[in-house]
Amino acid sequence: MDRSRKFTFKERIQIAVIPRLVVWFQKLIGLTSKRINLGGEHFDSLHGANKPWIFAIWHTNVLYSPYLLRDLNTAVMISASRDGEFIESVVRQFGNTSIRGSTSRGGGAALKEMIGHLRKGFSAAITPDGPRGPALIVQPGLIMSAQLSQVAILPFHYECTRQKIAKSWDAHRLPLPFTTFVCSYGEPILIPRQLSPEEFEAQRLKVERAMLENRERCIAEAKRLARPLEQT
Repeated sequence: MDRSRKFTFKERIQIAVIPRLVVWFQKLIGLTSKRINLGGEHFDSLHGANKPWIFAIWHTNVLYSPYLLRDLNTAVMISASRDGEFIESVVRQFGNTSIRGSTSRGGGAALKEMIGHLRKGFSAAITPDGPRGPALIVQPGLIMSAQLSQVAILPFHYECTRQKIAKSWDAHRLPLPFTTFVCSYGEPILIPRQLSPEEFEAQRLKVERAMLENRERCIAEAKRLARPLEQT
């Protein structure tokens, strides 16, 4: 729990109870749903070789990624905020760990901890447009983590054939029962260690394009699979 502030009794109860309800509900949705993978060979090429990776996940996917990427012992960078307490609890209940911090609060220390974690051979996950956006824009922290640790970036995105899209800055995906999760992995991207400022920006844009292309591929497949459902 975040030690930088004290929580009221009501907040402590919420932090203890709400994540358990979220985990229970996500498991329930999972039991009624199917999953297909796109680009699964990209994940297998790293996981099968016992190599670490950095999941690069848009903030729009922050809700169900802990469930879809469960039990991988992945360290997820989570905002050092009250909302982060809820997310951290969910992440841990799904068999992963956390590093607290963001670009706006505790970012420097969190980035250093993330790089140390990766250099030890463990995997991680970063939402490069979080925690406040702008949406679908890669911030430098992801590139720095990959550059200094020499661990490959692995784009990940999910869409559902049955889902609601929240009216929030990041357009959260909210899966409905009896959906099909379309999970798409992009090609691993290794960032060179030595980069000029101009080269660093070129790599940032390269990763951003790869994540956007992976997202579009995922959206297209989910729409294709959803069409027969709409016709019945």
